Amino acid sequence: KIIDVFICKLRKKLAAATGGQHYIETVWGRGYVLRNPEDNTEAA
Repeated sequence: KIIDVFICKLRKKLAAATGGQHYIETVWGRGYVLRNPEDNTEAA
């Protein structure tokens, strides 16, 4: 639970510092990953 609170606060601080871009993504069943929102290499 404490990790969830830490990630939530970190997301808010990163969003405030970067104009709302999302750097931390949740990977279900694994944890979290830090990504560059500028790199959209996902297949559509």
